[in-house]
Amino acid sequence: MVRRFLTTYHDKTIAVISVDPSRKKTGGALLGDRIRMNAISHPRAYMRSMATRNDNLALSKTATEAINICKSAGFDLIILESAGVGQSDASIVEYCDVSMYVMTPEYGAASQLEKINMLDYADIVCINKFDKPGALDALLDVKKQYKRNHQLWTASDNDIPVIGTIAAQFNDAGVNELFERIMEVIESKTGIEFGEPVIHHPHIKDTTNKSQIIPSKQVRYLSEIVESIKAYDKHVETQAGIASQLYQLDGSKQLLIDNHNEINKKIEELSTQLDSNNKKLLDNWENLIEAYNNDYFEYRVRDKIIKQPLVFESLSGIKIKKISLPSYKDWGDILKWQLQENLPGKFPYTSGVFELKRQGEDPTRMFAGEGSPERTNKRFHYVSVDQPAKRLSTAFDSVTLYGEDPAHRADIYGKVGNSGVSIATVDDAKKLYSGFDLCDAATSVSMTINGPAPIILAFFLNAAIDQQCEKWVTDNGQWTMVDGLIKEKFKNKATPFYFGNLPKGNDGLGLKLLGLSGDEVLPKDVYEQIKLSTLAQVRGTVQADILKEDQAQNTCIFSTEFALKLMGDVQEYFISNNVRNFYSVSISGYHIAEAGANPITQLAFTLANGFTYVEYYLSRGMRIDDFAPNLSFFFSNGMDPEYSVIGVWRAASGLKP
Repeated sequence: MVRRFLTTYHDKTIAVISVDPSRKKTGGALLGDRIRMNAISHPRAYMRSMATRNDNLALSKTATEAINICKSAGFDLIILESAGVGQSDASIVEYCDVSMYVMTPEYGAASQLEKINMLDYADIVCINKFDKPGALDALLDVKKQYKRNHQLWTASDNDIPVIGTIAAQFNDAGVNELFERIMEVIESKTGIEFGEPVIHHPHIKDTTNKSQIIPSKQVRYLSEIVESIKAYDKHVETQAGIASQLYQLDGSKQLLIDNHNEINKKIEELSTQLDSNNKKLLDNWENLIEAYNNDYFEYRVRDKIIKQPLVFESLSGIKIKKISLPSYKDWGDILKWQLQENLPGKFPYTSGVFELKRQGEDPTRMFAGEGSPERTNKRFHYVSVDQPAKRLSTAFDSVTLYGEDPAHRADIYGKVGNSGVSIATVDDAKKLYSGFDLCDAATSVSMTINGPAPIILAFFLNAAIDQQCEKWVTDNGQWTMVDGLIKEKFKNKATPFYFGNLPKGNDGLGLKLLGLSGDEVLPKDVYEQIKLSTLAQVRGTVQADILKEDQAQNTCIFSTEFALKLMGDVQEYFISNNVRNFYSVSISGYHIAEAGANPITQLAFTLANGFTYVEYYLSRGMRIDDFAPNLSFFFSNGMDPEYSVIGVWRAASGLKP
């Protein structure tokens, strides 16, 4: 309420006198209200905490003097908060022009409301902690009681001054309505206006708990996943058993010539119990073997036919198959293998989501991050020189990781550029990746950042777009016009520049529009076309795994709820702008392992986090097929491959989508 008052009225002052109860046994009092009110750290706000000095009083004997002192000091609004001693207390009404009673939904039976004196006197009733179970019922009961106490028999429920709030929730709709109601009552009862009248918006719906990441109807999502997997495994065992019996009967039919009728009857009976899709898998088995016995394999990715060899030749000239199918004969074994293991690129994706590994790109990551953008850029060009693929992995300094700007402040200055690159502006991102065509299919960028990930991602995407704008200006001979705009913009200040000489391999791409954005120099339609084309081409990953940060690394700068909302906003932007080659989150088990988790715990946390993102995105109305391509995983393999790599990776891959 204090924050809303200060924000709404820019020249008004407010004082808060908060009275806390004293304990009967010790006589002491915990004056804890002041440490929970961040908004009072303001030149126009004052707060004083005091104890009742009596265990059966709601207010201190010095409350009147404290109010008079605040009046003499010229405060425009004085809030007096009593300790409250139970249902019968209503002493505060003698001190106030406008009174408000704050309660919670947990008051017991509705009959208990008859005992609350303040419901007779309060101008406004606030039911806080409205996210608690039973809050809506409490709201209806309190409104009914208020109507009875004030004899408002014909009044609409929306006009009754009983408001549900969640004070712990930022920008809560209930608290907003409560503030409007208070200022409205102050004006009507005292005639005092603090400035422009506060517009009281009509009550539309009660506040809801926006901090709930997963909707209440989906809170069992992890249990449901486990149940689904167990049910699937049981179904596989049943279907494999039927297939085995059919295989045995088929063999018996070939051996026992005289009993065909009885065998055919049993085969027909079992065949009806075999799923049609499973029957197709068995019927297609021989064709599958033939396809993977060829030297080349063709498959489709995004309407593009990709042809890759199925064999590679060893140093001794021996041809070795990349994929070998099992030599099963029993139909049950064949079916179970296809339902539980299967080939790469086929459900349930235990062997991977793609048919074959991508060719033409070395998986080596070129990791760098130290000092200024120029210094790290030089390192990137050094480690990637003459490499066909540029796979840049960026480490940021702790100042950037915590969303701060470089500054002379003692706790910041010594950390700028330490153990990571310092990035605070779009220009920094342009310098960092200058000389690398960020839309080249052989270039990808990984950014190890979480708290401010959406902001750094925006820097990167704008840098990539402006690179393509530079290309357009060059291709269309418009540099004379653009240079004129640059001179005009920076005629009274220094023009941004890349500090030092360009390293080998840096052709200056991305540096010609420092200090400007492409939309400042290009026609709007051209810029929008370049923007959409760029977003569809850029490749890379931003870590952005805020749940992992909360569990392991702790570089959190926003609440978990708000950070997840930002992640959802980024993913919706990716979907609407066809960003298909960039991972919006790298769900990281590596850092959980580094924080001390064993391989099993690492996997459990990582998959639980991944499922949480999926459920949250689904709750926002996104389709799984639209956002799943933008999710990636990052595990720690450790030094025990038999346990970590084989066990963890197979367990992770074996979960059925």
